[in-house]
Amino acid sequence: MVTRRGKEESNTNGNGKGKIKFRYMDSERLVDFSVENMAGDSVTDGLHSIANALAGRTLPRKGAPDPKRQLAGGTTVDVEEEVDTLEPEDQEQGVLDPEPEGSEDGGAETPKPKRVIKPKAPKLLTTPNLTEAQVSLTDFLKQKNVTEMMDKYSVVAVWYKEQFQIVDINIDRIFTAFKVLGQESQLPTDIEKPLKNLTYVKKWFEKAKAPNTYNIIWLGESEVGKMGAGAVKA
Repeated sequence: MVTRRGKEESNTNGNGKGKIKFRYMDSERLVDFSVENMAGDSVTDGLHSIANALAGRTLPRKGAPDPKRQLAGGTTVDVEEEVDTLEPEDQEQGVLDPEPEGSEDGGAETPKPKRVIKPKAPKLLTTPNLTEAQVSLTDFLKQKNVTEMMDKYSVVAVWYKEQFQIVDINIDRIFTAFKVLGQESQLPTDIEKPLKNLTYVKKWFEKAKAPNTYNIIWLGESEVGKMGAGAVKA
C-alpha cells in the first residue's frame, strides 16, 4: 500500500478569504501550488476535485471544517487525506485457475487421472553392420573412459559419424549401439530424453530434419575430443 497525502495550509485575512497552499506527493508525482484571496468553500471544492483526479477515483468528503478555525486570523490548519492505492505487486497477476466444479449431488468432483505417455520402444537396426567398423565401439568407448549417460551418447554419435558417416541419431541408433556393447539394460526408460538434454541444455546436439532425430555439432565433437585418459582438457 502507498499512502498519498495532500496538505492544505489556510491563512485568513479577517474577511473570510485568505491564502491556501496545497501539496500532493507520491512515488511518481509532486504537485505544489497556492491559491490566494478565495473563499473557503470554493477552495475546498477545488481541492476535492484535484484530489479525485490525482487519486483516479471519487474520494469521500470529510466533514466541513470548523468555521472558527477558518476565521481565526493567522491560524494554520493542516488537512491530511490518505488515499490507499495498490502497488503493481499487490494487483492480481495472471489468470487464476478455475475452482473445480462440484458434482451434481453437491460433492467434490473426482479428479481425472493424468494421461501417461509411454515412451516409444526402440528398434534394433540391421544396417549398417556395426561389427564391421575399423575401430570397434567397445574400444572407442574405452578410450574415452566415460561413465555419464549423456557422455556415452555423445561418444556413440561421434563414433557413428567417424566409422559410418552417419550423422542422424535417434533412439534406434542409440539402442543398436548399446546392444552391441551389451549395455542396453543401462539405457533409461525414455531413451530420447538424454538426446533432448544434449540438444536443449548442453547445446552439443541440434534437432535434425527427421522427427525425433538429432545431430551432434562441432561443440559436442570438441567435448568428446577432450574425453579420455590421454586427452588434454582446456
